[in-house]
Amino acid sequence: MPLTATDAFRSEVKRARPTEVVVMLYNEAILSLTAAIKAMQQNDIEERCNRVNVVTEIVGTLHMSLDMEKGGEIAEQLGQLYRFVLAQLIRINIHSDAEGAAKIIDLLKPLRDAWQEVDQRMAEGADEASMEATILRRLEAAGFRLDVHAA
Repeated sequence: MPLTATDAFRSEVKRARPTEVVVMLYNEAILSLTAAIKAMQQNDIEERCNRVNVVTEIVGTLHMSLDMEKGGEIAEQLGQLYRFVLAQLIRINIHSDAEGAAKIIDLLKPLRDAWQEVDQRMAEGADEASMEATILRRLEAAGFRLDVHAA
């Protein structure tokens, strides 16, 4: 059975800040990949496919929402990462690769955490430069090497 957003979730998204929606998307992607791993362990092919497809839609949405003009190098780097994840999701689904799915979760968690901190700062009224510096700091602390320097 395909997964769809509930009315309550849609309502929550409509009221949320854009950065809060990004955090929600990352959370759902992580939960869906975790469920996909469980489905792989139980040899539930339909559930695995449905869950990986949800993650594919989420990462595709994140990729398409990047503002390449305003986002500059960070958007470019995130775009490369999202394209990598999308390619891995195809392989994970075809080969029922639980280990590969776990590695993608490990990639998504620090991204989610960085956006969570950005969302908190945005709620407090932080400026764009501060938010950019926050995301870079969190990603670098998680081992990501972005060729970007915050202003």
